[in-house]
Amino acid sequence: VLEGYKVTILSSLLPSTSTKNPLYTSAWAGAHFRPFPSKSKAELRDYPLTRSSYKKFVELAAKYPESSIKFVEGYDYIEKHDPLYENISTGYAEELTDFKRLPENELPNNVKFGAKYKTYVLNAPVYVQFLERKLRMESNVTIIQNEVSSLKEVLELYPHSTVVNCTGTGLQYNGGYDADSYKIRGQTLLVRPPKGNPYFNKTVTHQMANGDWSFVIERPLDGGFILGGTKTLNSLDSRPDEEQTKSLLHNGEKRFPELMITDENGEKKFDVLGVNVGFRPARYGGVRIEREVIKSHSIVHCYGFGGSGYEMSWGAAEKVIDIIQTSKSKLWFMSFLFIILISLFYGVSYYFLELSLFKYNFL
Repeated sequence: VLEGYKVTILSSLLPSTSTKNPLYTSAWAGAHFRPFPSKSKAELRDYPLTRSSYKKFVELAAKYPESSIKFVEGYDYIEKHDPLYENISTGYAEELTDFKRLPENELPNNVKFGAKYKTYVLNAPVYVQFLERKLRMESNVTIIQNEVSSLKEVLELYPHSTVVNCTGTGLQYNGGYDADSYKIRGQTLLVRPPKGNPYFNKTVTHQMANGDWSFVIERPLDGGFILGGTKTLNSLDSRPDEEQTKSLLHNGEKRFPELMITDENGEKKFDVLGVNVGFRPARYGGVRIEREVIKSHSIVHCYGFGGSGYEMSWGAAEKVIDIIQTSKSKLWFMSFLFIILISLFYGVSYYFLELSLFKYNFL
């Protein structure tokens, strides 16, 4: 932790106690990094956060194999013509290692555009617990499991401190949430892989002609594989949707048959170990990272990452620290709903804090 700063994390959910809670979405994540071309001014502004995070994940993977971070080949297959991909528009290929557009003769059937690049995958439950242990044991950060209903309440508990508001959908000073925030429900399947399948060293994403997604992500350290995935706006139903499960299986059979096992009757099928449901905390207008002063209280907002929590985590943390150091305030960290996506990293110096805001890293 930076010298001269005292850091406290206040969160209703924690990696060590809440990985089975449906609100703690980070634990349900794949997760991996899949870049995409910017479609709006907000995406153009925010995508550099993913590149800062990419560089940090390179360091972490080399230094801490127990974190579960693993670098593999990433493949994108777009099953409809999309000029943003075909023109390699801004936000897609910048600063990626070994980025290559695939020639037409290497594309699967019905794929209009393909690319590959070096990327990372991680085992979300393992990773967030690794972060919590680092913060407790190495950085001596105080972590308090508690629930609050407003930023005002936090400042009453910790007066004269800067609050970093990492609450996913943006808890407000007098309660309630940012009116521009919304949730995106995602559903994926955890499957047991057959031996020798080709996806131990690559993660593959198909964007289908109808705009839906089909992807596979390894969870390293024997965590199985994630087969996904769905996007449903403003649905808060934490129960698995059977029709969505059938669709995920159907799409997976067509695109990832190598992940299917052969049962005792000689039939091929996916060995589904679980159905994951998570809620990405997104925001109209993109990510909010900025300082606000209310009644002389300093608040640094950092939320609204949708399905890019892990992917933007370290970049967001660095930006938060720049704001705090510029304002020269005393530092406290606050996370009301430790529910990521997203999962957001915040912290100081070498050990940043992961405040899983959503993490399912649903696409």
